[in-house]
Amino acid sequence: MSQDVRSAEKIVREAMESHGSMVYRLAYARTLNRADAEDIFQEVMLRLVQRTEPFESAEHEKAWLIRVACNISINIVKSAWRRYVIHVDRPLPEQGMQPPQENEDLLHALAQLSPKYRAPIHLFYFEDMSVHEISQMLMRKPSTVRAQLTRGREKLRQYLSEGGHEQ
Repeated sequence: MSQDVRSAEKIVREAMESHGSMVYRLAYARTLNRADAEDIFQEVMLRLVQRTEPFESAEHEKAWLIRVACNISINIVKSAWRRYVIHVDRPLPEQGMQPPQENEDLLHALAQLSPKYRAPIHLFYFEDMSVHEISQMLMRKPSTVRAQLTRGREKLRQYLSEGGHEQ
């Protein structure tokens, strides 16, 4: 095994241990599809291996991984193929990489949100990120993120109450 292959394996292993589940959960939250989330995860890790510049810090690496995952997710969600495919069954991800889902009604309500609301809500509630951190990751103004969180919460509340479920 060459030195480059070993160092690439080490980079990916360390990234997977520290941020792998976050990248997968974010990809799943954006696409609501296990296969797409796995593809995004693999593409993010591939781009990590191909990256030649070192990260300034662990936070810089985390921000880069989130940004790349969001960008790849956008490409997949907007792809022509996805517009013409009907997902009959959206299986939940396997244990270990499973997004937090205490309530199927909440999952269904999240699925109803557009990706522009789904991403900030996921990062805020499931990844415990601040509005400022989310704005940096998604390259949006903090006021835009706050507005998307507010509107996303309103839409979630509306979906849950229409289904006869209270918060």
